[in-house]
Amino acid sequence: MAPFRPFHVCGLICYSFLQCIGGLGCHYMALSGRLGLSFILCTSVAPDHHESYLEKSMTNQKVVRALEIGFGTTSLVKGVREQQNRFRGKPPILMPEIMTFPSFVAPVENDSVNMSGDMHSRDTVTVEIADADSLRYEIGPDAHLAAGIKSARVLSAEYITTPQYKALFYGSLVYMNEPEIDMLVLGLPVEDWKARRDQLKDLVVGEHTVNGKTYKIKDAWIIAQPMAGLLAYAATLSPEQYQAFRQSTNLAVDPGYGTFDFALAFGLKVNDARSGGRDLGMSVILDKVEKNLRGAFPSLSRLPVERIDEAFWKNKTFIRLNGNHYPFPVCQGKDVDGNPVDIQFDIRGARDEVIRQAMTVMKNQVGDGGDIDNVILLGGPAPIYKEKLIELYGAKRLIELQNPIKSVCAGMFFGGVQYLDALERKAQAQKAVA
Repeated sequence: MAPFRPFHVCGLICYSFLQCIGGLGCHYMALSGRLGLSFILCTSVAPDHHESYLEKSMTNQKVVRALEIGFGTTSLVKGVREQQNRFRGKPPILMPEIMTFPSFVAPVENDSVNMSGDMHSRDTVTVEIADADSLRYEIGPDAHLAAGIKSARVLSAEYITTPQYKALFYGSLVYMNEPEIDMLVLGLPVEDWKARRDQLKDLVVGEHTVNGKTYKIKDAWIIAQPMAGLLAYAATLSPEQYQAFRQSTNLAVDPGYGTFDFALAFGLKVNDARSGGRDLGMSVILDKVEKNLRGAFPSLSRLPVERIDEAFWKNKTFIRLNGNHYPFPVCQGKDVDGNPVDIQFDIRGARDEVIRQAMTVMKNQVGDGGDIDNVILLGGPAPIYKEKLIELYGAKRLIELQNPIKSVCAGMFFGGVQYLDALERKAQAQKAVA
């Protein structure tokens, strides 16, 4: 997969965007519609010589940030850096600097201390949620080190209204360290996006005081998470490749921690009826596998789900439990060193049951794929769902985003830059007419 080259394609996307909202023969639709990307509606062809807005954005001093608070991980744009433009004579471009950490929220007791001392301080932020009985929470890469055994992620359709979500939002503002953000882009699962995008926007726009410092969010744009994957992929294309992409039918498949989402689009124009999601994400697999493993480890009153999760994405060939390393996903009475153990398990059936359900839901809504040109796979658990996705739609048209978690956040950022630019140009055009 090629590295991000947003200066190739952003001008092309922006040109279509501006035609749609700039009164050039295209009917203007609400910018919040069609999974957050209704602005890219027309099929106009951009001029041969196009200017990248990411180049121009260096001069207008607007601050765009992206924040994806998922059930499994949180990714945010901490800042931007200049990168040399591959086109000679062109100014540098701006690239997002992205930070990702588990969406783990640890309640903090008033008398709690970090026993590691100053030598090994945790990489976390502690925030207070005033509307939750003044509870304090610790979030960040090391938040799990502050958690008790009863701490758990929140997996609910009400997620955005919980103190845990607000703690992740407040802590992310601290990590971003931007006192004023002109446009904040956030993502939601497809079904939540349909029902809760306006509610989330109302929650984040405005002033927020965190740990004595005020952060102002002037505006926010909420998009469906699979669409961020399409934007991320579009940013890797050359102008010629992007023109072909605009005429292609593209399926974005986004297995996340809580949900399994998918969106079908012609270019970047979404077919709402063939897009959707279901609660069949990685957390459901982990729950099924945990129940499967209980029979192999009857002495354990609690099987640590984080160790099972680690076996899927980090270790891949073994699981660490009870001070030993066992082959994974199948153990046949020997540990990884070949020593005999009284442990046997096979979790493949439990894993595949969930994945098959997800594929069935998608196929029933999307179809058998006869009109699909590209299947774009993103999301942290993507490798776990990949095999069954290939069985369904074949390997030839499968495109895996490189570093899928951060790529989605980057796509949100690139889209936000274009969105804000188009809003400003539309306002300028209306002012000129008036």
